[in-house]
Amino acid sequence: MKSIVFCSSQRFKKDLEAFTAELRRLAEEKNIHLTVLHPNFGEAEERLGSLHERERLKDRAYREDIAGKVYDHLFRKVRVADVCYIFNKDGYLGVNTSGELFAAAISGKLCYAHEDRFLMGHYPHDLYEEPSCRKLVHEVVATPGELLKRLA
Repeated sequence: MKSIVFCSSQRFKKDLEAFTAELRRLAEEKNIHLTVLHPNFGEAEERLGSLHERERLKDRAYREDIAGKVYDHLFRKVRVADVCYIFNKDGYLGVNTSGELFAAAISGKLCYAHEDRFLMGHYPHDLYEEPSCRKLVHEVVATPGELLKRLA
């Protein structure tokens, strides 16, 4: 049995859910047991997901919850998973996801990414390439089917 943790900006929640649903469907079809660990995107994040982090932090409930959720994801999911998958749709990599990638890499995890670009900064403007993140990723794997081949 393999376990995989997904790390992503909350703005891609629906895309990430579709990706992991397809991965689970394919694993079940091939009788491969896989444990999938998701980020905990709550209701406040869904409401605020498209905003810049600076704007989200103005929301009291979000501000009170986010540190605990990031901590939980890092120490209860990233730390225990066999593999880390960075769902950097459109190349975007937020600060929390970047931290999760660094934590996974320093823990010796095999790290995959959705795209070959690692763009940081204000979304969607003022993005810049962060080359050190690419060095931490073992391979770019864009589809659930290709990812499952590597996990099997």
